[in-house]
Amino acid sequence: MKPLLLAVFLCLAPLLAEGTATLGVGEIRAGMKGYGRTVFQGGKIERFEFEVLGVQKNSAPGRSRIMVRASGGPLAETGILAGMSGSPCYIDGKLIGALSTGLLFEKEPIGGITPIGEMLEQLRDIPEIAPSRTPLILPKLEPPKVLKAALLGQMLDFRTLMGDTDPQTLPMALAGSALGAEAQRLWSGWPVTFTAVPTLSGGREEASPLEPGGMAAIALMQGDLDLAASGTITYVSGKRVLMFGHQLFNLGPVDLPLWSATVATSVASYQNSFKLAMPVAPIGALRLDRSSGVAGILGAEAHMVPMRIGLNLGGKRTLDFRFELMDHPVATGALAATAVAQTLDAHTRGIGFQSLSLQGNIKLAGHPAIQLENVIADLNPGRMSQYVGAMVQALCLNPFEKPVIEGISLTIKAEERLDLTSIVAVRLLKARARRGEVLPVLVTLQNIQGVRETATFNIQVPSSAAKGKAVLMVGDGYSLTAADPDERVVEVAALGDIVRILNGALRNNHAYALLVQLQPGAGLRGSRIEGIPPTVASLVGGDGASSDNKLQRRIVGRAVLPLEREVRGLSQLDVEIE
Repeated sequence: MKPLLLAVFLCLAPLLAEGTATLGVGEIRAGMKGYGRTVFQGGKIERFEFEVLGVQKNSAPGRSRIMVRASGGPLAETGILAGMSGSPCYIDGKLIGALSTGLLFEKEPIGGITPIGEMLEQLRDIPEIAPSRTPLILPKLEPPKVLKAALLGQMLDFRTLMGDTDPQTLPMALAGSALGAEAQRLWSGWPVTFTAVPTLSGGREEASPLEPGGMAAIALMQGDLDLAASGTITYVSGKRVLMFGHQLFNLGPVDLPLWSATVATSVASYQNSFKLAMPVAPIGALRLDRSSGVAGILGAEAHMVPMRIGLNLGGKRTLDFRFELMDHPVATGALAATAVAQTLDAHTRGIGFQSLSLQGNIKLAGHPAIQLENVIADLNPGRMSQYVGAMVQALCLNPFEKPVIEGISLTIKAEERLDLTSIVAVRLLKARARRGEVLPVLVTLQNIQGVRETATFNIQVPSSAAKGKAVLMVGDGYSLTAADPDERVVEVAALGDIVRILNGALRNNHAYALLVQLQPGAGLRGSRIEGIPPTVASLVGGDGASSDNKLQRRIVGRAVLPLEREVRGLSQLDVEIE
């Protein structure tokens, strides 16, 4: 079944207080006739007719769906349209629910109505004020897992975040251009599929009335890239609005801009007909997203995360783009990555040599900014979008507090060459080193043209190092992070610790020399921070390392060689500490 997109929300108490006439699903019989209200063109609300075919009991546990055959307007040619979701349906003047589903490849307009009782049951507790905290601990997500992924520049996909579930997908019409292949991959596993519906601006943007049957839109991203779901208002009571008859994402409490909308035209399709809808003006904020619908407050303002991308095209010109992103632990990282992926897809080459270098930051209220730095030297700009999304994801998914992101600012430079260096050889002038002395390390680097150069690390052997064997690891930041040279315990007790770890991440445009020794101690892989109490270590030691006398690798000395181009490679040499 194809849920038609968008409908609206409400609170039970105001509805009942105003004596809203409703008809329960138990009173509905096959053959009964009624009418619905929706917008087919412009802002005018029109009437369509329907006949009840029957009631589908237990369409989900404890849920029902009223199946109807509709007629009127363009429905004979289009079938049920995506964008009719939420269209209020009445029998004998009594509200029975919201039209919410249609059939793919249907030859006649047959659809399903979500009973109004189910919508009111789930949406009666709409908050007046957006939640300042959101539950952030997700099922099956080990504490260090999201951090380790971010340090490797890799986002965790939706199934990893939410557990290995296979949620039912809901075709979701988006106002905006089609997502490119990389952006589509970023949303793999989400409980929706995206259908591109263009946003038009033709100078005749007549918003439909803010009443049952009118069009509205919900913005996930706005600015230089619009992603907005649009559909029909089911009910308005004072400031409260009820829509959809089905979920947006089923995320529970949310905070998203709610816009009035108009319909440019209805587009007939053999697979999935839809309304070509356009947001017109902000009217409020979406506050609740449940399986039976969504609910919002008129006149309220939603908090969005501002994002800026400055794209420098080979030093010839710079393009400036600005976005506002949905503020939610699960979605913000994916939206930030989508903004990067779509910007690069639209303005950089897809075939031939190319390097992308990034400098930027994520500003947080009450914490130091996260410094971003990355270089990608290949034809996979998706690595850049993944890196940005992973850093945002690590902040948003922390289990301690909801971060207030004041802004994301990025400057990306695209060069039509490969700024790539490989570590091809590492040599020590001596295989034994005394504690307290400097150990010179010679590294041979080779660029993509085969030109070699030699650089020198001077790594300090600390006086605290243990006598005996050590390993010298030389490589790029990502290879070293993946090799996990430091297995000490992780101390993450607050968002500030997350910020510290991210700002201390090893970069892929630097070469590092790390001197590593085995030392006793409990450990949790993926950490750069030590000092967690043993009692806590025993609880979070997910890799089985909960014994205080187990040998753990520990970095005892380090040196860094900034190269400002992507570095690849990893070498290891044995060193004897005297």
